Amino acid sequence: MKENLVQAQHAGGGIIDTSKQPGKELQSYHQSFAPYEGTVQIPWIDEKPSPVSIKITETITYEIPVDEKKFNEKKLTVEDLELNEVKNNSEINFHQVDCLFFKIIKQTQTRAIENLVCTRERDGTQYWLSDGKKYVEWGSWSNWKIEKETIGIETAEKKP
Repeated sequence: MKENLVQAQHAGGGIIDTSKQPGKELQSYHQSFAPYEGTVQIPWIDEKPSPVSIKITETITYEIPVDEKKFNEKKLTVEDLELNEVKNNSEINFHQVDCLFFKIIKQTQTRAIENLVCTRERDGTQYWLSDGKKYVEWGSWSNWKIEKETIGIETAEKKP
């Protein structure tokens, strides 16, 4: 048999040398995992954290539209205040059900501990449908904003 060198080109445009067969000695670019001489100091290894438990108060507030007649007659129910989030747009079929009303609403989430209060917000659209269901589509949350940091502020305020 006659031995021929074969070259191929792959989709990336480079030439692949197919004449090199497995088992032949090839140059290795592998680096040894042998340990370094001496030790490498990791700065935080000796400073182990000491965990403590803290109590976080989380408050979620939002403003939504409700039926004015039910509100004036004090006949609102838990269902009137519920926000059913749309997880799949096929849940709302606007071809079969009319949208009677929609409104842009805002939701605010606040987390508080003794010396720190953080807040984030998101907008959503609430839909009232003719079949009696209400849905909300939420946008993404904003970044957390620090509302109040009271470390050192309380003592400064108390001074005359």
